[in-house]
Order: sequence, then structure tokens, then C-alpha cells
Amino acid sequence: MREIVLSGDFREIGRQYGKACRSQVKLLTKMIQVMTGLSERPGATFFNPQYRYLPLVLGKYFSNRRRYRVEGDSYVDTLRIYYPESLEMLRGMADGASVHFDDLLFLNAAAEASLHCTALAAAGAEAAAGAPVLAMNADETRGTERFEVVIDFRPDSGYRYQVCAMAGVLYYNFGMNEKGLTMMSTFLFVRTEPEALAHIPMLLNFSILNRCATVDEARELLESLPPNDVGTVTYVGDGDKFLRMEQSATGREIEIVESGLRCSANFPQTAALAPFSMLDEMEVPTTLFARNRMARLDHFAEIYRGRFDAAAMHTILSDHGDQADGTYMHSMCMHPKHAAGKQTCASIVALPRERTMRIYAANPCRNEVTEYRVAAGRKPD
Repeated sequence: MREIVLSGDFREIGRQYGKACRSQVKLLTKMIQVMTGLSERPGATFFNPQYRYLPLVLGKYFSNRRRYRVEGDSYVDTLRIYYPESLEMLRGMADGASVHFDDLLFLNAAAEASLHCTALAAAGAEAAAGAPVLAMNADETRGTERFEVVIDFRPDSGYRYQVCAMAGVLYYNFGMNEKGLTMMSTFLFVRTEPEALAHIPMLLNFSILNRCATVDEARELLESLPPNDVGTVTYVGDGDKFLRMEQSATGREIEIVESGLRCSANFPQTAALAPFSMLDEMEVPTTLFARNRMARLDHFAEIYRGRFDAAAMHTILSDHGDQADGTYMHSMCMHPKHAAGKQTCASIVALPRERTMRIYAANPCRNEVTEYRVAAGRKPD
């Protein structure tokens, strides 16, 4: 997986980002617009695009692009209020990658609904060493792994942080800052208003690693932000505890966990969002076998009770299921042949107290892993 280092003020960081990933950013902005066009056709959703409409969508590419640029521009005011650094980075990226600013805005709005992931965290009595351990698989359409990069952000202000993300996207699959604070977030299958694509974007949450040193600080920041329109579940962990937040335009619930295990597989579990679950309305391949994944997570919860560590998390992320219960190749580690063309494109096992994260390229079962320890950067303002 490619690694890039970015430093300077936020505009300069964006310029370096765009220049380093120019070809990927140009391609991904176009791909997201085409995928959105496919999802708008009759009988389709963002999770289940109708590829038979591809010639029609390509024929309307430029008219759709004008519409999507307006959509992206619709949440500039929100970003200016809550996360102005992101606008500076996007403006710099537009210059560095030679792409239209509004195309980048739309990319950072629409792509957030594409990740279908498994996430879990353990702490206290559930963790072998007592300290929190967090893990996540990021699952996407086959080929998406070529857009994944590891980015080391070294801004002039705030904390240094290192993340795994799709090129051109400022929200990330997962990451850690110099204080060991770890964050990971993914999509939830919940009903939202059709027009509420991203007027309150998930991107707002991703200022956490730059601004916060502890879970308590992260919670305070999250509670100060408006809930995003797209349903998400977010985990944030430090050396002592972790938080789990489910939210969408319909509500928000944040839980602080000092001792326990929490797991997520793309459908809501909190009282605030559970009534809005779409799981029963969707085809099983489209949900990437979410019920199977939850069943396997429950299975491993019993096996590793009180013994969750980095090795246990890697075993879980690499799980292919069991022939006996019908979950074989329909479990956490996604392979395109068995998962409707989806694939695990990146994975993490994070140990916040040690300020260490292990990032796996593509399927974690292949053991292509790099360990990162995020050292201190510039002193925060």
C-alpha cells in the first residue's frame, strides 16, 4: 500500500495530497459520479447499482456532473462552520490534482455511503492486557484497493495523525494520532431522506484525530457537531477506554466503554437507530451478509472472552466462516468470488496505549501487514 507524507498548513497539505495522488483522484471523482448515476436509475440504490444502465448514464455524464457539483457545494457552509480546515485541504487538493473543487466536494459527500465494514473494540475485562484494542475491515467493490493509501498528516497546527484512506477523500477508513487516539468509522444500513445525501457530511467527524487527544475530548467534539445525514457507526479509542457512536439525521447515541466488547456489521443496534434499520428490506449480497458477520462476531466473542488482543483481532478479521452453519466465505474477510464482487480492501488492528496500528493491505488473511507507530509531531496550538 502506497505511503505519503504531507506537511505544512492545511492548504499546502491538500496541494501535496492532490499532486501525489493526481491520477487516482481524477479517476475516483469520475467513478463516484458514474456510480451515483447508476444508483439513481429505477430499481437501483447506491449499494446495488444497475450496470445495465451504464450506456445511458455515460451519455448523461456531463449533465449529471453539473448537478452533482451543485450537490457538493450545498454543504460548504456547514464545513466552513465546523471544519474549515477541510475546505482548505480540498482547495489545495483541487490545485494539486488539477480537478474541479466542486467535484472533490461531491466525492467527499457521496463516497462515504460506499464502505461496508466490520468493526469491533474490546477494553477492560474483555481485553487480554486490559487496554483497548480496536479492529476493522473496510470492504468495497473489487479494485477499490488500488485507491487505498496510507497518509501521514503533519500539519502546522494540531496533532500529527496517520490514516488509511481512498485517494482524494479526507474522511478515512481508520487512523491514529500521535497521542494514540484511534478512530474508525463505517456506514449503517438505515433509512434516510432521499435528498439528504450529505448536507451534513460524515466528514465533520474526521477532525477528531487532528484536534483531540482523548476519548473524552472526542466525545465533547462529536456532541458539538450536528448529526450527519448518512447513517454511521464510529469507534474512538485511547489508552484507557473507547466510545461507540451510532448516528444519522434521525438521532445519535454515544456510549463510553471502559470494560466490554462492542461489534458492528453495518446495521444499527442502538435504541436511537434500530427502528430505522433497512436490513430486512435489502438483498443479502447487497448487505454483504451482515447477519452472518454478526453471528460470527458473537461466535468469536465467546471464544476470546477476556482474551482479546492483536492476534485474536487478526483471526477475526481473517475469518471466512464455517461450512457447518452456512457462513463459509460469507463472513468478515470478503473475497470477490464469494461476495458479489466485493472485497476487503484494507484492515487495521490498533493498540492505542502502545500508539501502534497494524494495517493490512487488501484481505487480512494474506498477512500483508505493515506496523506503524505514530510519533509526536509539532506541538498543538
